[in-house]
Amino acid sequence: MSEQNAPRVYGVRVGLVSGLFSIGQVLLSVAAARGSEAPLRAIQNAFDLLAGGGLVDPTLVAPALLPMLLSTYLAMLVGGLLTLWFAARAGRLAAIAQGRRAGGAAAGMWVWLVSTGIWLLASIVATVITNSDGTLSGVFFGTFSAASLPQELIFLLLQEIVAALVCLGFCALTGAQGARNAPVPPSQTPLAPWPGPMGYPQQHPQGAYGYGPYGYAPYHAPGYPAYPPQPGQPYGTYPAYPGYPPAGWGAPPHPAAPGAMPGATPPSGQPAEAPTSPSSPAQMAAPFSAPMPYPPPPSHYMPQQSEQG
Repeated sequence: MSEQNAPRVYGVRVGLVSGLFSIGQVLLSVAAARGSEAPLRAIQNAFDLLAGGGLVDPTLVAPALLPMLLSTYLAMLVGGLLTLWFAARAGRLAAIAQGRRAGGAAAGMWVWLVSTGIWLLASIVATVITNSDGTLSGVFFGTFSAASLPQELIFLLLQEIVAALVCLGFCALTGAQGARNAPVPPSQTPLAPWPGPMGYPQQHPQGAYGYGPYGYAPYHAPGYPAYPPQPGQPYGTYPAYPGYPPAGWGAPPHPAAPGAMPGATPPSGQPAEAPTSPSSPAQMAAPFSAPMPYPPPPSHYMPQQSEQG
């Protein structure tokens, strides 16, 4: 059995089992009509008198027909609920056979089709044989003779077809629910890659990861591992932070004041020689031509005293 045929196969098999309960409902309806034969004949005579212009009240006989109607229509309701349960079981079996949660609605509809066909056929056969049924069609046209058989069959089938059409949607829903609840392991099939737009390469470059539809080559900086790593390669380690300032800063120190050594302090009692004012743009930009070292020398924090005039 192929996966495509699983909903149909299990729907038909389970539908046949459900059809047995439909036959039971028809037999119960016929038995109820036979048990209420006297009230049925009485109400038929009342209808004949009314049709001939006589005065009679059919409602006097109606209470005696309530047990027959209740048993028949309750049996129809129970049969419909059983059909829904069988539809859910068929959806579950179809999903298990396919290995995925699908086909439940189709299996439920097959159950409905088979069981409804059996129900309608059994109703026709039973009505033709007994000339009666326990529904409203039997109340109005059940004369226990073939005189009103066509009208009784038409009225009976109309009731059952309306009920079956209502049951059809529920069978599809319960079949789909049964498939969703089936104990099926999740699919291990990988998803197909999303195709890129036209004009872009569909194949990833050699050594590139396939992120998205295009992929990109790994980026590699000196001293750092490639990102992303090559397929099959573990993540590398990044170099430790060297601290600040790093070794080998090598920047020239900030030029000290004229006449003073870097880090020297002026002698006590003698003011430091005041720097001469730059007279050209080159001299003004000279202190800023080289970067300041870090940390700055002590002379950078010592204020320069100007000469006393």
